[in-house]
Amino acid sequence: MFRGVFALAAAVTVLAAVPASADEVTGPVDLGTLPGGLTSYGLRVTNHGVVFGEAYDKAFDVHGARWDAAGRISELRPLDGYDTVKAVAINEAGVAVGDSSNHVLTGRATRWDASGVPVELEQPTWFPGYAWSEPVAINERGMVAGNAYGAPGPDSAVRWDAEGRVTELGLGRVRAMNEAGAVVGWNSGTPRYWDPAGNLVEMTGASVLNDLDDAGTAVGASGFHAAKWDSAGHLTVLDTTWESSEALAITADGTVFGEVSAKGGATRVARWDPAGGLTVLPTPDGAASRFTAVSRTGVALGELDWRTPVVWDATGRLSVLPLPPVEDAACHGYGVTDWAVTGSCSVPSGNSHAVLWKLTEPVGSRAR
Repeated sequence: MFRGVFALAAAVTVLAAVPASADEVTGPVDLGTLPGGLTSYGLRVTNHGVVFGEAYDKAFDVHGARWDAAGRISELRPLDGYDTVKAVAINEAGVAVGDSSNHVLTGRATRWDASGVPVELEQPTWFPGYAWSEPVAINERGMVAGNAYGAPGPDSAVRWDAEGRVTELGLGRVRAMNEAGAVVGWNSGTPRYWDPAGNLVEMTGASVLNDLDDAGTAVGASGFHAAKWDSAGHLTVLDTTWESSEALAITADGTVFGEVSAKGGATRVARWDPAGGLTVLPTPDGAASRFTAVSRTGVALGELDWRTPVVWDATGRLSVLPLPPVEDAACHGYGVTDWAVTGSCSVPSGNSHAVLWKLTEPVGSRAR
């Protein structure tokens, strides 16, 4: 194991790639695995330095894992009677959600508080025989949105309150939820938007909905072009200058992030400011890039060549995240805050370990 730190269409702005200097990004720091386990992944990181992800135990079952700000790992076990955990999301209070599953293909939505004890969220019952419930998102109020599915019932979008009580939203599956409890998703390829009261709102001209902010603005695509909708469903097309584009995420101030593609050309990560101005984010020599995630204030995480994670700060400046000094090293970033990125890197044994890159100091360190 490697341990420690290794040495509407508006005017389009295309930024030149000016990578940050090496001493501005530190890492990757190997976060390690569960005792006896060989593999782990960091999937989400909070502003207070808590990393949430998955790790294999010595029996080769994957469980949830939570690393505190000092890098100490704790195991998040599945519910009694289940074998494995799929890690999904964590909020700033450190409450994590995922599903507990077993080898006969049944699973239950599960929540872990700071104590790490698994608690089952209420199982939907309106279609008897539902085999599976799974979270997709958790907000800072402790509300959880997700799905229920399994014969004989169709897929259903559901939402749990902070006490774990479930409400059916309607047929479909969930993609994202905001602080008010509004949810976006889809049903049989048709976009769906449920307001905080659970009412279905028609999104004019929507082809896909991917995310929404706390004001209820949803983002996605209309036809082949990036678009956004207000909470009443009114459409604004963000781009018609590229062959295709899609809005994938929206931040607290209304900045939209996504991807643009030229005909026969490379895909590039892009952002639209609240007024609709488009900026194509820089890459070395104009290389292709893919969007992964964005912090609430606009630090974007992406990837080059399917093995090199990168971040762009709020000004659009590019930083290529360092790789470990091992032959054919490959890393992936999965979660980002304003101060850190978590993900995984290959190690000499051929396995992957959860890692952390630091961009600045976390909130708690600044306070000290």
